[in-house]
Amino acid sequence: MANIHFYLQSGKINKNGEQPIVMRITHQYIRPVFFIGYVCKSNHWSQTNEKVKKQKEDETDNNYIAINERISLFKELAEKAINNALREDIPITEAYLKNAIANPAGKQRKTNRSFYDVLDEYIESSKAIRANRTIVCYGTFKNFLQDFEKDTKYKVDLHSINFKFFDNLQTYAFVKRKAKDNYFAKIISNLKAFLTWCKKRGYVKDLTFKEFKATEREKDVIYLTLEELMTLNNFQFTSYKRARARDLFCFMCFTGMRVSDLQNLKREQIRDGQIFKTIVKTHKTEVIPLNQYARAILAKYEDLENKPLPKLSAQKINDHIKECCEEAGITELVNYVDYSGGKAREHREPKYKLITNHTARKTFITNSIMLGMNTKTIKEITGHKKDAVFNKYVKISEDFKKLEMERTWDNIPDLKKKTREPK
Repeated sequence: MANIHFYLQSGKINKNGEQPIVMRITHQYIRPVFFIGYVCKSNHWSQTNEKVKKQKEDETDNNYIAINERISLFKELAEKAINNALREDIPITEAYLKNAIANPAGKQRKTNRSFYDVLDEYIESSKAIRANRTIVCYGTFKNFLQDFEKDTKYKVDLHSINFKFFDNLQTYAFVKRKAKDNYFAKIISNLKAFLTWCKKRGYVKDLTFKEFKATEREKDVIYLTLEELMTLNNFQFTSYKRARARDLFCFMCFTGMRVSDLQNLKREQIRDGQIFKTIVKTHKTEVIPLNQYARAILAKYEDLENKPLPKLSAQKINDHIKECCEEAGITELVNYVDYSGGKAREHREPKYKLITNHTARKTFITNSIMLGMNTKTIKEITGHKKDAVFNKYVKISEDFKKLEMERTWDNIPDLKKKTREPK
């Protein structure tokens, strides 16, 4: 029999100290999770009763009555869906449960709201369960569609998302905006996720959007070699801003952390020479051992109050680290290829211009492989689950080893002429 439980989602605490309330249904091998639409502080949550406790007299109203009514409603919907499946001999799958609970009447809900009103609802409802970086991407997606509508005069409507719309959007992206294939692929991915959300809520019936396809190209891996990394790490900057950005960037290079996780790092998560961190993107707790270089960076800021490293926005790190690399002499010309509308475009630029926050993670992975670290260990540190994503770093390291072999052993002068024949 299926079990239904309500709890506060860990690792998702907003600025007010509140966490999303979620319902989890456990049945055999499936464990779907549903956000009920409310958040709650941990000291207001009863783990025993799985309800929100009434606020104390000196506290502001925590809306416990409305929230508990929503919890009861979700439980009723879940029990009804499960009982109906058992009665009608319907397989209890995650898809079945999500559809039954999101649209219990099984009917199409008419909506006269604009496309962007519904999109705003989608973005707002995602804030409690998505990383800040994801919410920013949703905003970029919305801006792109608004620009498309303004520039092409094509009205974007929930009920006109068809192949004509897709063709116009694709033409606009590649002809007017000169967008890269990967950028357009992300737009389409966000669009499909949004429309799937709409379908579950009965806002749309047409499933044409599921046929939309956009190719994501494998990007060239730009990383700092070990020599470049150490040059950057040891460079004496006179600018405090650059020195601070360099330290944050190098810390990511030495740990493999994403910038989103770096910004949320707390002192209490660092103990016994390791970081115990709930990763923003995967929501899983991972253990990251600290090497000597990462520990040395932490030691620089041990006098900071309540935080292990200085705060700097992702954009500021991106801006300053390019300046840092240029000043440190990381100016080698790099060839790379990107794609727009399936057409390859070759570029050649100084390396420092290509360095971003994500370069740090690529630097950690690539150099760890080259230094001989076990690939399973690297994946456990970085949280990579898909071999296809990880294997491109292995290929880079193998190509590098080949070049190094040619540079060293294959360049030894011919000593045969100097060898004496035995008498």
